[in-house]
Amino acid sequence: MSPDTPLPTPGETGRSRGGMRPRRHKVMLDDGPASWLETEQGGGVPLVLLHGLGGDALTWQFNVTAFAGGERKVLALDLPGHGTSTLDVGGARVCDLADWVENLLDQRGLGRVDLVGHSLGARVALDLAHRPGRVRRASLLACAGLGSDLDYGFLDRLAGAADITQARAVAAALFAQPDQLVEPLARALALRMADAAARQAVAAILAANRADLGEKLVARDWAPPGVALQLIWGAEDRIVPPPAAELIPTRIPLHLLQGAGHMPHVEAASRVNELVRSFHA
Repeated sequence: MSPDTPLPTPGETGRSRGGMRPRRHKVMLDDGPASWLETEQGGGVPLVLLHGLGGDALTWQFNVTAFAGGERKVLALDLPGHGTSTLDVGGARVCDLADWVENLLDQRGLGRVDLVGHSLGARVALDLAHRPGRVRRASLLACAGLGSDLDYGFLDRLAGAADITQARAVAAALFAQPDQLVEPLARALALRMADAAARQAVAAILAANRADLGEKLVARDWAPPGVALQLIWGAEDRIVPPPAAELIPTRIPLHLLQGAGHMPHVEAASRVNELVRSFHA
């Protein structure tokens, strides 16, 4: 999505709580710019939001101020290859993206953080959760690579969505009940992916992680006991279907949201906002 193109307000947003409007920030790292949205107030453990493949910080626009609740700092990042951050994705693997996030957090003087990640961003969050002292709690939304059968055809279409017709088909697949959500997201995606360099960056990330994300979950993939995790999933997610309950350790709650697809933080924002606020209190 373009950082200047908002989605329409869905029926459940909860986005005005706290009255804080996030502001755009940008710094230069060694490999280029890093861009993010940040609430200017709040203390405690910062909450860092990591979007999915082809998204950007604005995919969290219905959640940022609700997550902050007037009490905590929230940062929604543009990952490399997305938004207005660098198009240099380096090795493009999940661990490389996690290194980039950790570098930015260190540059901003942020130590231990809480994370909320969506899809690919959730997998990046899980990588960071294994790094000693970095993560307190993490909410993983539609996390890629947890044993689900990914729709690779969709991912390929996303990486090649260079015109509005292709972008509409991609956007429609993200939601259980598309309605008014499809058109603005499709236009933002088509605008972004019309840039050949942006398409190449997304394609490189997909290619670098394709095999890893398709592997079945093993015990080492879960965060260590000192990091609390919760899983949030749209029950009608066709892109990354919810994993089988028996794959999930009993200590990790799984919240299945009826009537939501692959982007529950947009389609069922108020429910996601409450789950995240409660878990990260």
